Amino acid sequence: MPTETLLVRADANPEIGIGHVMRCVALAQAWRDAGGRVAFALAAGAKELGPRLRAEGADVLEVSTEPGTAEDAAQTVELCRRYKAQWLVLDGYHFSREYRESVNAGTTRLLLVDDHGESAPYQCDVVLNPNPFASDALYASRGDRPCFLVGPHYALLRREFLDFPRQGPSTPTTAKRILLTFGGADQDNVTLLVLQALDEISEPRLEITVVIGASNPNMESLAKATAKSSHAARLLSNVGNMPEVISKADLAISAGGVTCCELAFMRVPMFLITLATNHEESVEAWGRAKAAWAGGWFDVLKRKSLSESLRRVIGDAELRREFVENAARVVDGKGAQRVVEGLRCAQAGDRSSPSRAGRE
Repeated sequence: MPTETLLVRADANPEIGIGHVMRCVALAQAWRDAGGRVAFALAAGAKELGPRLRAEGADVLEVSTEPGTAEDAAQTVELCRRYKAQWLVLDGYHFSREYRESVNAGTTRLLLVDDHGESAPYQCDVVLNPNPFASDALYASRGDRPCFLVGPHYALLRREFLDFPRQGPSTPTTAKRILLTFGGADQDNVTLLVLQALDEISEPRLEITVVIGASNPNMESLAKATAKSSHAARLLSNVGNMPEVISKADLAISAGGVTCCELAFMRVPMFLITLATNHEESVEAWGRAKAAWAGGWFDVLKRKSLSESLRRVIGDAELRREFVENAARVVDGKGAQRVVEGLRCAQAGDRSSPSRAGRE
């Protein structure tokens, strides 16, 4: 699909984080690799993420209205026309049925990222749900129109992860190097709760790396907590070399978002905590697959019980090895290429090939 334009409509802010935009970067990279052109349209986060997106060769456009409104939809349609976009990608929970109907009225084809199977009717050309719990059964009454790209075979991983040398099969007896990351925001400061729980572990002495986003409002309290930690702890903000940071970890403590797929691909065992309703199913799915420790909701976790669970995972090499092996089966790194192939098939009118490609 040389010279064809993909326009991504997504947003980023302290409440929703940057995950919606950043996973679309992976799709943009695969689209450009196939010879296409990419533009990102953001009503929130354009100034913060603009340099990162431009570095990928994408145009960055600002939608100058409240996200998800009729005015937003009208501006998005106009941008599609201006850029002669063949495909529009919607990634965000604030794009309502009315919004989707408005932007789907033109000639641009529509890919809808649907994380929970709750966006019916699917008045679009392709539905993408790359989550570990997603399956064909979730869309049993899906109808005939869209192509459905379902399951973690379609997980979107950026090139920085795909090109980074991954860890070998060895698993240390004790996980001493701990990565703590809860995405770009962490409004509830779950990071601090976990740091306090780790301080309850006296042996072994840990090396803790805390990664927070530039929009994290808890910088001051986390800086104090890392400085006072009984372990060797450091705080990193707005990290540009995340694959390298991940590669040095024996265990990652994270939420249930797109970071899980990155950790799975990088072969780092995961201890997951649910921060938001939209992550609950994912955390449970990783746990059911025995690909991670599912720690439950942050707001019911007590420091002592969290510390005990962490102590168990840190000291159980066989359990962590099982997590890594099972997670590696879930995410193989070819998801973005499969999605581009799915778009190609949908454009050609073939609605069966994408599903077969996702199961190879």
